[in-house]
Parts: sequence; C-alpha cells; structure tokens
Amino acid sequence: MSLFEQLDELAAQGKPAALLTIVRKDGSAPRDVGDKMIVTADEEYGTIGGGTVEHLAVQDARSVLSGADDPGIRTYELERGGNTGMVCGGEMDVFIDHVRGQAQLYIAGGGHISVELAPLAERLGYAVTVVDDREAYADPTQFPDETDVIHGEYGEALGDLPMGTETAVAVATRSGTFDQAAVAAALDGEAGYVGLVASETKANHVLDSLAESGYARRDLSRVQTPVGLDLGGSGPAAVALSVLAEVTMDRHDATGARATRLNLDDLVVVRGGGDLGSGVVYRLQQAGFPVIVTEVDQPTVVRRAVAFGAALYEDEVEVEGVTGRAAADIDEALELLADDVVPVLVDPEATVADDLDAAVLVDAIMAKGAFDTGTRREDADVVVGMGPGFEAGEDVDAVVETDRGHELGRVFYDGTASEYDGEPGERRGYTHERVLRAPTDGEWTPTVAIGDSVTAGDVVGTVGDRPVETEIDGLVRGLVHGGLSVSEGTKLGDVDPRGESVDPTKISDKALCLGGGVLEAVLRLR
Repeated sequence: MSLFEQLDELAAQGKPAALLTIVRKDGSAPRDVGDKMIVTADEEYGTIGGGTVEHLAVQDARSVLSGADDPGIRTYELERGGNTGMVCGGEMDVFIDHVRGQAQLYIAGGGHISVELAPLAERLGYAVTVVDDREAYADPTQFPDETDVIHGEYGEALGDLPMGTETAVAVATRSGTFDQAAVAAALDGEAGYVGLVASETKANHVLDSLAESGYARRDLSRVQTPVGLDLGGSGPAAVALSVLAEVTMDRHDATGARATRLNLDDLVVVRGGGDLGSGVVYRLQQAGFPVIVTEVDQPTVVRRAVAFGAALYEDEVEVEGVTGRAAADIDEALELLADDVVPVLVDPEATVADDLDAAVLVDAIMAKGAFDTGTRREDADVVVGMGPGFEAGEDVDAVVETDRGHELGRVFYDGTASEYDGEPGERRGYTHERVLRAPTDGEWTPTVAIGDSVTAGDVVGTVGDRPVETEIDGLVRGLVHGGLSVSEGTKLGDVDPRGESVDPTKISDKALCLGGGVLEAVLRLR
C-alpha cells in the first residue's frame, strides 16, 4: 500500500495524521527532497531517514497532531553541535502538515430529528451513520443514499464502529435506557463529541445512571446536554440545525460567536466616566463587552489620568492600554466601537441606551445617594447601580457596594448599599485633609499637574483670585481640568500622602474591585 493510500485509509477511518515531507536538503542527509512519511498518534508509516532526525520529527509531528504546535517547516541540523546530535554534515527542512480524518457523525435513533440531521450533515461533508433498534426506523429509504443505516442494539452497534477525535455522536433515542447505552458506547469509544437530545430531567437521569454504573464525572461532563446551540426555532429541522452547528463548532474549536465587525447584542452603557466608572468600563471592555460612556458636557473629572470622561476635554485618552475617544453622535460612537475604542458621548440622560437597545446600563455617576439620577430598571435588560441611592429589585437589578471595607465590591441583588457618610477614604491617617476644594465661586486655574510632588502649604492653583493650598505633603493624584467654573466647596483634586509609591496613571484597586462587582452582576443577570 502506498503512503497516499495509507493516508486515505486513515482519513476514511476518521483518524487524523501528520504528513511529513522533506522540502530542503543541504549537504549530506539520509533521504532526498520529496521523501515522505506518515505519523499518527501511535503509528508511523514510511521513513525520512531514521535515527535521531526522524525521532525528533516524529515528536514534532505528534505535537502538531495534539494541537500543541502549528503545522509548518522544521529544520534539523545533521552536524556536530546541531539540534539532532547527528554527524552527517548536512541540514534538512521537513514540512509537517496536519491531515484531518473524515468527519463522522453517528446518530443514535432514526426518528424525526435524525431524518433532518443526516442529510444536513452529509451536505457539510460528514460521513453519517444512523443506528436504530427498530426495523421500521432503520429504513435506508428515509435517508440519503450515502448514509449508512444500521438495525441493531445501540450499545452493540455503536461499539462496533470506529471512533476517534473526528467522530461526533448525537444521541436521540426514544427512552433514557437506550440513551444511556448509546452515550456509554460513545464515551467508551472516545468520540470527539457526544451530544444528548433530552430534557433536563431525562438528561440528569441518564448521566446519574451512568455515574452509578462507574463512569467518572469528568468523562460525563463531556456530554453536551441540552444539546445544540441556542438558535431559536422549534421542530426537528431546527433541532437538527442547532445540533450540527454545535458539532461543527466543536470540531473546529470555534467560539460560536458572531463574526460581524460589531455586535451590539451585549452593548453596555456606563453613565459616568470618572475614575471609578472607568474601572468598570475597563473590566467590561477587557471581558469583551462593547461599552459606551455617557457624560455631562463639562464633567468634573478629578483623577482624569484614569478617567474616560477626560476625553471630552482632550479628545482622546488612554487608560491602561484602552483608548477612549470623544464621539459627536451615535453614528460616530458606533464607528469607534467597531475599532475597539470606547466612545464617550455627551448624553447626561444616557438616551443612547434606549436608542441602541442596550443590554446593560450601569449608573456610575457616583451621586453618593444625594439625589435621584434618573436611572430606572426598565432602561435596559440589566441595570446596575453603584453605591448608595439605588435599591436592588426596585429601581435597579443590582447594586454594587462602593464604601471601602469588607463589603467593597459586593453585589446586592436585593436591598441597598451602605449610606453615604461623607468621609473621604483614609490614607496614612488623612481623610478630608487630602482633598482640595474650591474656597469660593469662580474659575479654576491649576498651577501644578497630576503626578507633581507638593508640600503642605504649597499653592496648587486659584479659584478667581483666591489661592488653593494643599494641607499635606504628597503626590497630586487628581485635578479637575483648568478653566472650569466651580462653586465653593467643589472638589478640585486630591493629594496622596503615600507620595511617589502611587502611580496616578494606573486604575485604583477600588475602581478595579467595583468593576469586578459590576462584571459579576452582568454575567449573572444576562
């Protein structure tokens, strides 16, 4: 049998193989360009020279077969000090290709789903076999000519069929007893995919029975049930499509996610682009959610080095590798989302959530419970409030605790967060002393920058003609933008007494913790 005949036979059996071909030879080498061999998980056919070079090539081929390495060219040095230890005095390039076996689909049960599934799978290139213990259902005339139809007991018939990583077994028999026999045969044969068409109650009965008969739970966890992707629709044809979609996704190790440039099904709108809201935006964006930030026209962003809201002043900001950019309207926001940029819109009421039918709305205004922000539970599928001022189960679906302490970041699905006590977070014994506030009404003009070191008594800016002094030594961690008209008592910035040990360009631990809480709520409630 030639190597190519051997390769065809392996493919027909559903067995993947690696085809090794010498594509370059320099100097002395044991074989010539074009010589080939085949390697499977446990067999070898042909030779490319034997010895250490072939041993290494076989190892590399099996790494390709396992998915640990990609197909491609490997270079083997056949000289003293080379990577083979051989002394032929040459060099050899070997191309290692992964040849997949024939995709096989075995269907246990010849009923309505099978009648729809078999022809669909045949059209996608699967070699299909249908097994049924009833002669009337094991009727070849009900299936395409290419489909093998077997009349026999499920466990016995499936057990006699060759299985491997390219084999998928879809179980859709008429009873749990037969389902159990078919699933057992698929697991025993180490089929690449095992799916069970069954209700939750029936599936639990089948899996529990198999566990009682000795099958390990780690093996039973491979059984896909409820079977298929959630594509909607009903009836045998819809079930068949969802099953085959999952089988194909599994075979190609794909995600099943939409391949569109921009998918708004999971759109999140975050009201408030301050430093804490930006920690939430960062967590969600890193988890793959498209996020739009909404703000007022001139937000008083204090820690603007880590705040997406600062984009309304600077056009574009970068927060730990995530770019935020001001968007003039919804169309521009969508264009930015498609480029993996966080759009920042002037939209105080977050009307974009309704316009784009957002899946999630997060209120990160951080109003500290002082007033009603206008966020309502009906604003999106999932609505999350941060801090006091919200009641989970009433005006929002979940509330995230923002007060420092043991409860920080905890998610409440019923009730409220801690009441606002007006106390800034403590740093080395300082609370209110850390905060820079406007001494009067007027226009704010800073004379220092974020990241500067200051000493108690230093003037850090003016409001009108009144100086603003720092009460403590430390590092300027936040400052609102210059040119803003502020009212007496407005927070203008903060000084961190820990000094240069703090990096003002990094999202705070608190902001990341809150982001984790919001992410939990979104994943749980979506």
